[in-house]
Amino acid sequence: MKNAALITALALAGTMSLGTFAQAQETKPMGLSVRAGLFLPTNRQAKDQGENWLSFGLEYKIGDLKFGMSNPGYSSSYSISIDYYNKGDFRNVPVMLNFIGRTEGLYYVAGAGVGFSRVRAGTDTINGTDFTYQFGVGYEMMRGKTPLFFEAKYIGSGETRLSGWGLFVGTRF
Repeated sequence: MKNAALITALALAGTMSLGTFAQAQETKPMGLSVRAGLFLPTNRQAKDQGENWLSFGLEYKIGDLKFGMSNPGYSSSYSISIDYYNKGDFRNVPVMLNFIGRTEGLYYVAGAGVGFSRVRAGTDTINGTDFTYQFGVGYEMMRGKTPLFFEAKYIGSGETRLSGWGLFVGTRF
C-alpha cells in the first residue's frame, strides 16, 4: 500500500509540473490529455501479480458532437485513447474510440476498441488482441490556466484477467 501511495503522489506531482509547463503556453488547446494512476484488477489470478498496477495513458480529442447540444451547459465529443498497464506476466494496451459527455466540471466517458494483451498460461506467455471497453466518470478543474482532472473508470477486456478499475489524475493540453 505504501508503494501505491508513493506512485499516486509521484503521478500527481508530475501532472502538476506538466501544468506549470502548460501555463507558459498561450496557444489554443490541442485536445491532448495525459493521465497516470493505478489499475486495480478484479481477477484473482491477476491480483496475484499485485493488487495495484501502475497505469498511464494518452487521449486525443478528435472532434465535437451535436448530441445533447439543446441542453444548456452540456457538450459532447469523441476521442481516441491509448492506455498501458502491466504487472509481472500480465499486460494490456487498450486502444479505444470514446464518447465523452460533459456538463460543467463533471464528465462521463464510454468507449470500445482493441486491447493488445499478454498473459501467463502455465509456463507459456500468450500475446493476443481482444475486444476492450471502458466506462467511467471524471471531474475537471482549473489550476491557474491548466485543466487538471481526476478520473475513475472500469476497463474491461475479452481477456477477463485484464479487466479492472482505473484511478487516474491528469492534465489537458
